Amino acid sequence: MSILDLSIETGIIKTLSGKQFSLFEPAPEMIDILDIAAGLANKGHFSGLTPWFFSIAQHSIMVCDEFSFCDFSIDPKLKLLALLHDAAEAYIGDMIKPLKVRIPQFLEIEERIMKAICCRYNLDYSSLHLIKSTDIFIQEVEYNAFYRGGKLTYMNPQQAKNVFLDRFKEYYQEKV
Repeated sequence: MSILDLSIETGIIKTLSGKQFSLFEPAPEMIDILDIAAGLANKGHFSGLTPWFFSIAQHSIMVCDEFSFCDFSIDPKLKLLALLHDAAEAYIGDMIKPLKVRIPQFLEIEERIMKAICCRYNLDYSSLHLIKSTDIFIQEVEYNAFYRGGKLTYMNPQQAKNVFLDRFKEYYQEKV
């Protein structure tokens, strides 16, 4: 059996850090911030249908920064949750919303992965709703920049990965 056949059968993928990651039964010990940063930095937001490459990592940084800017006294764990709000996409990609809502199994897989990520970094999964309005606001900013002549500074994947990891180190208060 080939590696690809085995991965399809088991739902287990090998990550950049060398970990075995189960898409269907994720566990906190399978999560590594370096995998998340690389996965998000190398995947395009808006399904990659943007004038220039724009990563999910950069989107996540913008959400985190906007969420943090609104109230500097916000708990660092909430700021970290804002940074990681799309972290499951590092493992499964960014499926556009019209398709995602029509495939409930995808949403279930994404939720299980996100819960494992929250558990790994001691974050409250049930607080994700607090970030949603900022996420939507930033998506509007991005949409305007991509399709309506707005302005945005683009990061290449390495820049996005580095800034993402910097934010993580700033807000994660435990040893990695």
